[in-house]
Amino acid sequence: MRKLLALAATVATIAALSGCAAQNPADASMQGASQICKAGTEHASVDQIQVSKDQTQVPQVDFATPMTAETVETKVVVEGDGPKIYGNQLVDLEYLGVNGGTGKTFQASKFDGTNFASQFLTSGQNPDFCGALAGVREGSRVAILFPAALAHAGQGIPDLGVSATDSIVFVFDVLKVFLPKALGEEKALPAGFPGVSVVRAANGTPGITIPKTAAPKNLEIATIIEGRGEAVKLGQTVTLHYSGFVWDGKTQFDSSWEKGQPAQFQLTEGSLIKGFLKAVEGQKIGSQVVAVIPPADGYGDTEQGSIPAGSTLVFVIDILGAN
Repeated sequence: MRKLLALAATVATIAALSGCAAQNPADASMQGASQICKAGTEHASVDQIQVSKDQTQVPQVDFATPMTAETVETKVVVEGDGPKIYGNQLVDLEYLGVNGGTGKTFQASKFDGTNFASQFLTSGQNPDFCGALAGVREGSRVAILFPAALAHAGQGIPDLGVSATDSIVFVFDVLKVFLPKALGEEKALPAGFPGVSVVRAANGTPGITIPKTAAPKNLEIATIIEGRGEAVKLGQTVTLHYSGFVWDGKTQFDSSWEKGQPAQFQLTEGSLIKGFLKAVEGQKIGSQVVAVIPPADGYGDTEQGSIPAGSTLVFVIDILGAN
């Protein structure tokens, strides 16, 4: 997996034309998600772009040059039946980038699942991939037309042969749409669970209160949101939001939320501390888990960055998806 190349390095994220259809079972997985990015409504120019529909092949793209538009335009070429894109979430994409001024391809994945891009979509990024893909379903193929001003601020991308006046055309196959946060049925902490309490901001960012009592001696795991998806298994790559705290110091030492996007981990023994692995394995996608991890299942007597040796750790983990 890799990020979109030079264009995304110069700018950053994705959004689209929301399709209206009968109730789709995939929508249940996103129940409770908020629409972060706003889809555009214009498509007069992008409708002139012809794109092949065979998603087992690199797309064939044809249009009269130069292609221009006043705003970002999206066309759904093939509509998938998976969950929709809302924003503040990770999305896996096959991609083809074409210079709208010349018709020349400047970057592309192989469209065979081997080198797709994993892109975090959120508002305020430029280009506005999140708005261009808003409402697009997993499994879809879309064409997106970015005018020069909204693709590269009229500066061009010389390394890619894109001039200051060139628009950009992207074709994306949406391989996977991850959850933006834990979504499911809320559950109370079980009786006897150490006195940790969890609160959540509107976007899902957790905060916790840790009691002034001594840390528990044993590993304690509780599911406080039960997701609607499949249970994750050893060997999978899991996509998570998490925040980690030290029990004694009542301090946060790490958070994917503060880093701005979810993290991905291989769910294998030795790649994660034992307590974290046990907290995630077997949980349903969409779940939020609280884990109180004693030193024996954490870092033991070894100091780890800002974590003192012998620390009991508390993690709040959102399970957003798995490959």
